[in-house]
Amino acid sequence: MKNKYNYLAIFLLLITSSVFSQNADNKWTFGIDLASVKYSEADGKVIGGSFINQSPRFSLSKYMFSNITFVGAISTSIGDSQKYTTFDGLARYDFGTSQNNVVPYVFIGGSFIKAEVVTTPTANFGVGNTFWFSDKYGLNLQFMYKYSQDKFQSQKSHTMTSIGLVYSFGSRTLNPRLWSSSH
Repeated sequence: MKNKYNYLAIFLLLITSSVFSQNADNKWTFGIDLASVKYSEADGKVIGGSFINQSPRFSLSKYMFSNITFVGAISTSIGDSQKYTTFDGLARYDFGTSQNNVVPYVFIGGSFIKAEVVTTPTANFGVGNTFWFSDKYGLNLQFMYKYSQDKFQSQKSHTMTSIGLVYSFGSRTLNPRLWSSSH
Protein backbone atom coordinates (compact mmCIF):
# COMPACT_ATOMS: atom_id res chain seq x y z
CA MET A 1 0.00 0.00 0.00
CA LYS A 2 2.88 2.34 0.77
CA ASN A 3 4.23 1.89 -2.80
CA LYS A 4 0.95 3.20 -4.26
CA TYR A 5 1.34 6.43 -2.31
CA ASN A 6 4.99 6.73 -3.38
CA TYR A 7 3.99 6.37 -7.06
CA LEU A 8 1.23 8.93 -6.59
CA ALA A 9 3.61 11.40 -4.91
CA ILE A 10 6.17 11.02 -7.74
CA PHE A 11 3.44 11.47 -10.38
CA LEU A 12 2.11 14.63 -8.69
CA LEU A 13 5.66 16.00 -8.39
CA LEU A 14 6.16 15.49 -12.13
CA ILE A 15 2.87 17.24 -12.84
CA THR A 16 3.65 20.28 -10.71
CA SER A 17 7.15 20.63 -12.17
CA SER A 18 5.61 20.64 -15.67
CA VAL A 19 2.98 23.17 -14.67
CA PHE A 20 5.45 25.73 -13.40
CA SER A 21 7.64 25.46 -16.52
CA GLN A 22 4.79 26.36 -18.91
CA ASN A 23 4.43 29.49 -20.95
CA ALA A 24 1.35 31.12 -22.46
CA ASP A 25 1.71 29.21 -25.75
CA ASN A 26 1.60 25.73 -24.17
CA LYS A 27 -1.68 23.82 -24.23
CA TRP A 28 -1.56 21.74 -21.04
CA THR A 29 -4.53 20.15 -19.28
CA PHE A 30 -4.91 18.10 -16.10
CA GLY A 31 -7.76 15.67 -15.46
CA ILE A 32 -9.17 13.68 -12.60
CA ASP A 33 -11.68 10.94 -13.47
CA LEU A 34 -13.89 8.23 -12.12
CA ALA A 35 -12.96 5.13 -14.08
CA SER A 36 -13.87 1.46 -14.25
CA VAL A 37 -12.52 -1.65 -15.93
CA LYS A 38 -14.81 -4.34 -17.35
CA TYR A 39 -13.77 -7.85 -18.44
CA SER A 40 -15.96 -10.40 -20.22
CA GLU A 41 -17.56 -12.93 -17.87
CA ALA A 42 -15.19 -15.70 -19.05
CA ASP A 43 -12.07 -13.52 -18.67
CA GLY A 44 -13.35 -12.21 -15.33
CA LYS A 45 -13.28 -15.78 -13.98
CA VAL A 46 -9.60 -16.07 -14.96
CA ILE A 47 -8.64 -12.60 -13.65
CA GLY A 48 -10.63 -12.82 -10.43
CA GLY A 49 -13.62 -10.62 -11.25
CA SER A 50 -15.35 -8.89 -14.16
CA PHE A 51 -15.41 -5.33 -12.79
CA ILE A 52 -12.71 -3.18 -11.16
CA ASN A 53 -13.25 0.34 -9.85
CA GLN A 54 -10.32 2.53 -11.02
CA SER A 55 -10.83 5.78 -9.18
CA PRO A 56 -9.30 8.24 -9.14
CA ARG A 57 -7.58 8.40 -12.52
CA PHE A 58 -5.13 11.27 -13.03
CA SER A 59 -4.08 12.49 -16.48
CA LEU A 60 -1.81 15.18 -17.90
CA SER A 61 -1.98 16.16 -21.56
CA LYS A 62 -0.28 18.56 -23.93
CA TYR A 63 -1.44 19.65 -27.37
CA MET A 64 1.52 18.99 -29.65
CA PHE A 65 0.85 19.70 -33.35
CA SER A 66 -1.58 19.01 -36.23
CA ASN A 67 -4.55 18.16 -33.96
CA ILE A 68 -2.45 15.66 -31.96
CA THR A 69 -2.39 15.67 -28.15
CA PHE A 70 -0.15 13.44 -26.02
CA VAL A 71 -1.65 12.12 -22.79
CA GLY A 72 -0.13 10.36 -19.78
CA ALA A 73 -2.41 8.84 -17.14
CA ILE A 74 -2.27 6.71 -14.03
CA SER A 75 -4.97 4.97 -12.04
CA THR A 76 -5.14 2.25 -9.46
CA SER A 77 -7.79 0.16 -7.79
CA ILE A 78 -8.64 1.52 -4.36
CA GLY A 79 -11.01 -0.39 -2.12
CA ASP A 80 -11.30 -3.27 -4.59
CA SER A 81 -10.36 -6.90 -3.91
CA GLN A 82 -8.39 -7.03 -7.19
CA LYS A 83 -5.05 -5.29 -7.63
CA TYR A 84 -4.81 -3.24 -10.84
CA THR A 85 -2.62 -0.21 -11.52
CA THR A 86 -2.30 1.15 -15.04
CA PHE A 87 0.16 3.59 -16.58
CA ASP A 88 -1.28 4.82 -19.90
CA GLY A 89 0.31 6.74 -22.77
CA LEU A 90 -1.97 7.94 -25.57
CA ALA A 91 -1.86 9.98 -28.76
CA ARG A 92 -5.23 11.67 -29.42
CA TYR A 93 -6.46 13.13 -32.70
CA ASP A 94 -9.16 15.83 -32.29
CA PHE A 95 -10.29 16.47 -35.92
CA GLY A 96 -9.19 20.14 -35.70
CA THR A 97 -11.67 20.98 -32.93
CA SER A 98 -9.26 21.56 -30.04
CA GLN A 99 -10.44 25.17 -29.50
CA ASN A 100 -14.18 24.37 -29.73
CA ASN A 101 -16.45 23.83 -26.76
CA VAL A 102 -17.12 20.25 -27.93
CA VAL A 103 -13.94 18.31 -28.72
CA PRO A 104 -14.46 14.72 -29.95
CA TYR A 105 -11.35 12.60 -30.44
CA VAL A 106 -10.00 9.16 -31.27
CA PHE A 107 -6.81 7.75 -29.79
CA ILE A 108 -4.24 5.00 -29.88
CA GLY A 109 -1.67 4.16 -27.26
CA GLY A 110 -0.39 1.64 -24.79
CA SER A 111 -0.41 0.73 -21.13
CA PHE A 112 1.56 -1.16 -18.56
CA ILE A 113 -0.82 -2.85 -16.14
CA LYS A 114 0.44 -4.06 -12.77
CA ALA A 115 -1.94 -6.66 -11.40
CA GLU A 116 -1.31 -9.33 -8.73
CA VAL A 117 2.21 -10.36 -9.73
CA VAL A 118 3.25 -9.37 -13.24
CA THR A 119 3.29 -6.12 -15.22
CA THR A 120 1.60 -6.65 -18.60
CA PRO A 121 1.63 -4.38 -21.69
CA THR A 122 -1.56 -3.61 -23.63
CA ALA A 123 -2.36 -1.79 -26.86
CA ASN A 124 -5.12 0.81 -26.39
CA PHE A 125 -7.72 2.16 -28.82
CA GLY A 126 -10.69 4.37 -28.14
CA VAL A 127 -12.86 7.44 -28.46
CA GLY A 128 -13.70 10.34 -26.21
CA ASN A 129 -15.19 13.80 -26.00
CA THR A 130 -14.46 16.85 -23.88
CA PHE A 131 -17.29 19.32 -23.24
CA TRP A 132 -15.76 22.68 -22.22
CA PHE A 133 -18.23 24.61 -20.06
CA SER A 134 -15.81 27.47 -19.33
CA ASP A 135 -12.44 28.69 -20.64
CA LYS A 136 -10.70 26.63 -17.92
CA TYR A 137 -12.95 23.64 -17.04
CA GLY A 138 -14.47 20.79 -19.02
CA LEU A 139 -16.14 17.41 -18.65
CA ASN A 140 -14.38 14.49 -20.32
CA LEU A 141 -15.97 11.16 -21.31
CA GLN A 142 -13.83 8.36 -22.67
CA PHE A 143 -14.15 4.72 -23.80
CA MET A 144 -10.97 2.64 -24.18
CA TYR A 145 -10.36 -0.92 -25.34
CA LYS A 146 -7.18 -2.45 -23.91
CA TYR A 147 -5.91 -5.34 -26.03
CA SER A 148 -3.73 -7.89 -24.24
CA GLN A 149 -2.00 -10.59 -26.28
CA ASP A 150 -2.99 -14.17 -25.45
CA LYS A 151 0.61 -15.00 -24.50
CA PHE A 152 0.14 -12.95 -21.30
CA GLN A 153 -1.76 -15.12 -18.82
CA SER A 154 -1.70 -12.38 -16.17
CA GLN A 155 -4.02 -10.04 -18.10
CA LYS A 156 -6.91 -10.29 -20.57
CA SER A 157 -8.30 -7.75 -23.06
CA HIS A 158 -10.90 -5.47 -21.49
CA THR A 159 -12.58 -2.07 -21.64
CA MET A 160 -12.04 1.00 -19.48
CA THR A 161 -14.56 3.81 -19.29
CA SER A 162 -14.04 7.11 -17.52
CA ILE A 163 -15.79 10.39 -16.78
CA GLY A 164 -14.06 13.33 -15.19
CA LEU A 165 -13.20 16.96 -14.78
CA VAL A 166 -10.50 18.58 -16.95
CA TYR A 167 -8.63 21.79 -16.09
CA SER A 168 -6.87 23.83 -18.82
CA PHE A 169 -3.80 25.78 -17.70
CA GLY A 170 -4.25 28.23 -20.59
CA SER A 171 -7.45 30.06 -21.49
CA ARG A 172 -9.47 28.54 -24.31
CA THR A 173 -11.36 30.48 -27.00
CA LEU A 174 -14.32 28.06 -27.03
CA ASN A 175 -15.80 28.33 -30.49
CA PRO A 176 -19.48 27.60 -29.99
CA ARG A 177 -19.86 24.61 -32.35
CA LEU A 178 -18.12 21.94 -34.40
CA TRP A 179 -19.28 23.10 -37.81
CA SER A 180 -19.00 26.39 -39.69
CA SER A 181 -22.08 28.07 -41.06
CA SER A 182 -21.95 28.75 -44.77
CA HIS A 183 -24.12 31.77 -45.57
